[in-house]
Amino acid sequence: MTQQNKAILTHRSTVQQWECDHMGHLNVRNYMAKFDDAAWSFLAVLGINKAYFSERNGGVAAVDHHVTYQQELLPGDCVEIHSRLALFEGKKFKMVHVMSNAVTGAKVSQCELFGVHMDQKERRAVNFPDDILANAQPYLTSAQDVAAQ
Repeated sequence: MTQQNKAILTHRSTVQQWECDHMGHLNVRNYMAKFDDAAWSFLAVLGINKAYFSERNGGVAAVDHHVTYQQELLPGDCVEIHSRLALFEGKKFKMVHVMSNAVTGAKVSQCELFGVHMDQKERRAVNFPDDILANAQPYLTSAQDVAAQ
């Protein structure tokens, strides 16, 4: 599987006027909302969804985000986020989300999210189950591939 195939489309939207700040471009908090939507979409692909939370008492918690901004987004701009996994082992994971202008293809922002898998009853980090680890394998990419983004 090639590097490009490991990233999947996890979010698509249009920037709305109400998402913009007084300078007229997408506000930082709304970049994060789009990245958060992408994360939940990606987790669902891995089998970490509403049923997983209720039936298996699993959960996830974000522990760190690193965001970079390359270009501003304005009302009416169409946005896509493609996501990949840079780490998924034991109880830890790292997602890399790349936000692009869907019309021009220009990269506008990137978010690296570090998280842990949780046992909701015990409220502590625990290892991912084997089936979820297996689901994640096709989406893993190397550190060099992530750095090349």
